Amino acid sequence: MTDPAPKIAVTVLGGYLGAGKTTLLNNILCRADERLAVLVNDFGEINIDAALIESVNGTTINLANGCVCCTLADGLANTLLDIDGLEPRPERLIIETSGVANPAGVAAYCHRRGFRLDAVVVLVDAETITTGVDDIYIGETVRSQLRAADLVVLNKVDLVDASTLESARGVVVAEAPLVPIVETVNAELTPEVLFDRQTMSSQGEVHSHGADFETWSFSESTPITRDEIDRFMADLSQDIVRVKGLVQLNDDSRRHVLQRVGPRWTLSPSGEWDDAPNTTLVAIGRPGSEPTWPGST
Repeated sequence: MTDPAPKIAVTVLGGYLGAGKTTLLNNILCRADERLAVLVNDFGEINIDAALIESVNGTTINLANGCVCCTLADGLANTLLDIDGLEPRPERLIIETSGVANPAGVAAYCHRRGFRLDAVVVLVDAETITTGVDDIYIGETVRSQLRAADLVVLNKVDLVDASTLESARGVVVAEAPLVPIVETVNAELTPEVLFDRQTMSSQGEVHSHGADFETWSFSESTPITRDEIDRFMADLSQDIVRVKGLVQLNDDSRRHVLQRVGPRWTLSPSGEWDDAPNTTLVAIGRPGSEPTWPGST
């Protein structure tokens, strides 16, 4: 029997108007090293870098890096069907939601056949969030966006003083208490923080991704129990932004994929092993937050 095609990973970008979603999206497209499809509500709302545009055909922009950008004019469900049928098939779908939308509603569609929800990333303007969250007209929208997040990008931190930044952090923590916060300038963000694309490496190796993040990896040829995985995930510091990798369970011969973004994590079977079974995990987090790996005492 032929193995089913890998599910398309979906990243949902949310956040209120002016938070920096378009800037982040352009940054991602410029660095893309996998096949991407991008959905936006209307091309008038996004200024894709002119250097990326190869051609425009109806409701689709073909990008020079092999990615495509489409509108949501025909509805999300129908557009997802179209994306799933593309050849070559995308490895990842990025959906930029409207600035006044709750990204949770979009994320609910991303468990359809052929897709898997990787993360809801919500951008926040450090300069305006403290007033916006209490605004009589937009406050509930801003709060609902934060509550939908798996990862919050607190953007434009260079434009505020220390007191304002601390207040902005407090708002995010109050509305999304278990969600990691990444602070950025011009929405510049290490791709590994957003996507599950980190190359596995040898045990104990630490990589620097700028001043704010480190990456740790773990490799173990001895099978691991599900209880060990559960304890490992429960004990993780909130400063760990992502965990991802392959797991060899002691009571299941199949390969399992482990994914964690913020409080959300999954462990799902993913076919048979291509080579010798081996648990290989990567964690990304703040310096000093190295996890205690499964099976460690």
